Amino acid sequence: MIERITKEFYETGLTFEEFVREGTTDEKDRMMLYYRKSERKFEKHEFQIDNKNQINLLVVAATWCWDTQTNIPILAKIAENSPNISMKIFNKNKYPFLITQVNGGEKVPQVLVFTKDFYYIDRWVERTTKAYQLYGQLREELGWKIDKSDFSKEFRKKYLKIQKEIEESFIEEIRRILIRADAIQMSTLRFAEEIC
Repeated sequence: MIERITKEFYETGLTFEEFVREGTTDEKDRMMLYYRKSERKFEKHEFQIDNKNQINLLVVAATWCWDTQTNIPILAKIAENSPNISMKIFNKNKYPFLITQVNGGEKVPQVLVFTKDFYYIDRWVERTTKAYQLYGQLREELGWKIDKSDFSKEFRKKYLKIQKEIEESFIEEIRRILIRADAIQMSTLRFAEEIC
């Protein structure tokens, strides 16, 4: 795990719009579809998180990844509507050293949370708890011998039926992580001179 990211390195990351442009036509269309859908499903204030301290989100993602395509557009809306949250995206293929193993694999997206002076605080990985539960229930139902692409199709069908619930859970999970990150910074001696 990378414990220190410099501001200079962070600034080389991509904005959401730049990241979307790196994808194929289908990948771009899917990400923008989820971005526009999230605008229709949620009010602007639902994306807003009012942190007192700057928080830097370093997202490691891949344009081809369905979890990236569904979650990162919502995270982009959160960053756009929250004045103290900055987000930069790094393509996992160009920056493999940013990926940390999770449960024996390279899971994306990974949202790495850093303080305003780029100390690592926390991370969010791949999909929400609700989506993992759905995945697990489907594995129980279909087993492990089913073809991977057939399983993915079934998972996506069931996911789309409860998509708004999963998106709400994503917003809530990110909100908790960012509120915690803000509280950690409020109690950090490094920033005591700024507060006093």
